Amino acid sequence: SLGDPAGGDGAGGSTYELAKECSHHGHIVALYVAVRGEFIVVGDLMKSVSLLAYKPEESVIEERARDYNANWMTAVDILDDDTYLGAENNFNLFTLRRQSDAATDEERSRLEVVGEYHVGEFVNRFRRGSLVMRLPDQENADVPTLLFGTVSGVIGVLATLPREQFEFLSALQAALNKTVGGVGGLSHDAWRSFQNEHRHRAKNGAKGFVDGDLIESFLDLRPEKAREVAAAVKLSVDELTRRVEDLQRLTH
Repeated sequence: SLGDPAGGDGAGGSTYELAKECSHHGHIVALYVAVRGEFIVVGDLMKSVSLLAYKPEESVIEERARDYNANWMTAVDILDDDTYLGAENNFNLFTLRRQSDAATDEERSRLEVVGEYHVGEFVNRFRRGSLVMRLPDQENADVPTLLFGTVSGVIGVLATLPREQFEFLSALQAALNKTVGGVGGLSHDAWRSFQNEHRHRAKNGAKGFVDGDLIESFLDLRPEKAREVAAAVKLSVDELTRRVEDLQRLTH
């Protein structure tokens, strides 16, 4: 609900009250809320994410769209007006997109899942910010970053990358997966794929995310392995090292 202060001016012992203006129902338990302009993103105990909009001229909150998957939410945030971020209790992150340009009302009422990633940690907080100081003339200085915290004390960084850079890093990640074996022979793609009680691990890996830890592992490769990976993305080892180090400076 939204409220307005009413009563005295606070001087001389005057008190204030919050007057209910409007409300919205239809959730199991609304646990988390993120706000950007008129948009309100709600993370529910069992019903995933809903997108609401506050209309001050009419004093109403109306639902614009929702994710119909049964995710038990542990945190939510807003990346931009059309893209939203969620964490759920099976240690996954996912991103949703508002289909504002869809042809039908039914499509517009559904949030489209555009990203999925298994973190392996119980994320319970998102915060705007960075772990490093940005210099105005630094490459990628305008890339927005978001911090996340987990119940075990882990701090992570999420960066929203330009499409061209994301596609390059996806190709680099695929090359590293072919060159660098997983610990104990486990598949990196399978580990990072979205998984819960309804979905088993997939072989095709994360969707809409790249693993920064895996990307940075390029810097620790033996020279012959580094040359093999660099050849796969059609760059020299020196140029690829520079790009990975630039990404490293962006995040931590």
